[in-house]
Amino acid sequence: MDWEQLARTVLDAFFLTANGSLAILYGLFGHLSVVLAWPLAFAVAILLDGEVSRRAGFRPRRHGRGKVQREFPTATLGTIGLCAFWTVAGLAAPPPIPVIGLAMWACLLATPSMVPLEREQLLSRLKWMLGVYAAAVAGFILLLRSELSPQALAAWSRALGQPGGGEALEAAVIESVTPYAAAMLWVVGPLMYFGYVAQRFAVHSKTRVSPWATVEERIRQLRGRGED
Repeated sequence: MDWEQLARTVLDAFFLTANGSLAILYGLFGHLSVVLAWPLAFAVAILLDGEVSRRAGFRPRRHGRGKVQREFPTATLGTIGLCAFWTVAGLAAPPPIPVIGLAMWACLLATPSMVPLEREQLLSRLKWMLGVYAAAVAGFILLLRSELSPQALAAWSRALGQPGGGEALEAAVIESVTPYAAAMLWVVGPLMYFGYVAQRFAVHSKTRVSPWATVEERIRQLRGRGED
């Protein structure tokens, strides 16, 4: 056995593994806002979707003969799919979109936890709004990276009756749509999302609870309300 060759092979494998690990770490750190959304999505799936699944699967038997408890993974699978979709869109999107998405994921976890009276409704609505925002981000990225084929550009040039008309038309369309799309993603969309969260907090200002409070603390808060 050639020990020198074996040592060289082991050393090469070690350096390749180390370099690959460093490249992955650098890539994750470069997209930290997207990476931090993963534990938030995991918490939503475990802490909130599990409760929704158990509630949806509860079926009492007739004549008080007990109950049937089944858990449907629909809500959890929806959260996983939404996280995967957002990861793809967030990795391709430039700042500040990943940071906005991270704040949306934080609200998705915190808001239903602190407003128990509308927990299931808030969870589904905020998921839907986040999904719409992710789809808008994906559409915006596709718009920026889209290019007409040479045949399509030539056809538009012939239709416009001037050489290079197709290229000029494509550039004009992208330049005119991009500012409005950026305003929707940077301002309008986040304002609608966080405005809805603020509105629900205002409605439930007296009934919201801390997600970290124990059962005893929540009972004590309920008993103490209205005594001031």
